[in-house]
Amino acid sequence: MKKYELIFILHADQPESEMEGRVARVKEIVARHGGEITQENHWGVRRLAYEIEHENKGNYMFLKFRAAGTVVEELDKFLRLDDKVLRHLVVVDEEWEERNRKSKAKRQAAAAAAGPRAED
Repeated sequence: MKKYELIFILHADQPESEMEGRVARVKEIVARHGGEITQENHWGVRRLAYEIEHENKGNYMFLKFRAAGTVVEELDKFLRLDDKVLRHLVVVDEEWEERNRKSKAKRQAAAAAAGPRAED
C-alpha cells in the first residue's frame, strides 16, 4: 500500500453538509480499495490564488490516506465529474520529512569531516 495526499476545493458558498458528503464518499472509495484515512484536516474557506470558474474563494479539505494504487483513478473520476469541486489533486506522499532529515545529517557529517575552514 502506498501513502497518498488529497486536496480538493469546493465552491465556497456550499453548505457544510456538502463537504461532509464529499469526505464520506472519499472515505468509502478508499475503504473499498482496502485503504484507510490517516489524517483529515478541513482548512475552511480561503481566498484562491487565482480565479477559478469566476470564483475567488474556495472551501479546502486535506486528507492523507493509505491505499492500493487503483484508488487514484476512481478518486480522480469522482472528483473530476463533481460540478461542486473546483479543483483536486492526489499525490503520493514520499516521506519527504524523513528524506530531508537524512539529507541534512549527511551534509552536516560531510562539513564536519572537512574540518574547520582556514581563516585568511
